[in-house]
Amino acid sequence: MDSLTKITLNLMESSGEKPSFSLSSLFQGALMERADSSFAEKMHESGLHPYSQYLQFQENQVIWTVSALNGEAKEHLISKLEADDFQSVFIRDHQETFSIAEKQIRSVTYEELVRKYYLGQCSHILKLAFVTPTSFKSSGRYQLFPSAKLIFQSLMMKYDQASGDSTIYSEEMVNEFERYSEIVGYRLKSTSFSMEGVRIPSFLGTVTIRIHGPQQLANVAWMLAAYGEYSGIGIKTGAGMGGLQIIEKQTGKEPKWKKKF
Repeated sequence: MDSLTKITLNLMESSGEKPSFSLSSLFQGALMERADSSFAEKMHESGLHPYSQYLQFQENQVIWTVSALNGEAKEHLISKLEADDFQSVFIRDHQETFSIAEKQIRSVTYEELVRKYYLGQCSHILKLAFVTPTSFKSSGRYQLFPSAKLIFQSLMMKYDQASGDSTIYSEEMVNEFERYSEIVGYRLKSTSFSMEGVRIPSFLGTVTIRIHGPQQLANVAWMLAAYGEYSGIGIKTGAGMGGLQIIEKQTGKEPKWKKKF
């Protein structure tokens, strides 16, 4: 069974300049350079990307997270990044090299995700953090503020695109989330994401969602959010947008990280 796999690389940058989210799309380029040319060409031609990647910044470190949503992406991306001979990331456009200080890997199967969340007893409160600029597109326009409907609609569509035969998305399910869930708290700020000379309106921060409906709907919400920690949310998750994290994890055993170095 396919699994979701995430590798986090702690990078040391040497330029002394404060990095920004605009670097993210350049790291996507570096990721495709590391992959086999056939896979990179397939990703270039396809609108469906079975991976996500994004950058975060802490003091003098850049944290690069890359997730594979199926076995093919794991083989062509994660396996190349976890290899012992991969010790640095070269960003060609900036002629800059980021040395790798540490690698961490974790994975979970789709079956485990279903068993833990969908078949579990999840809270009706879900708090999410958008850790990189995030945006949704609806009716041809960028949405500067998230709604429960946009959040779960995006996650359902991403889940169905990569999970094989298992599907969740339906208009009925979208309507259920629109009817029974609401944002009851938020700390958000507007920002923009620069990509190829275009500035995309977006936002960063946290939202708290309450699920008023049945237990099963809360379980689906948590499962989708857990999936979103790998897939990202909203648009251009392959280029560095839509990094998503759950705050206040459900109790229970989380997937273990495997450390390297």
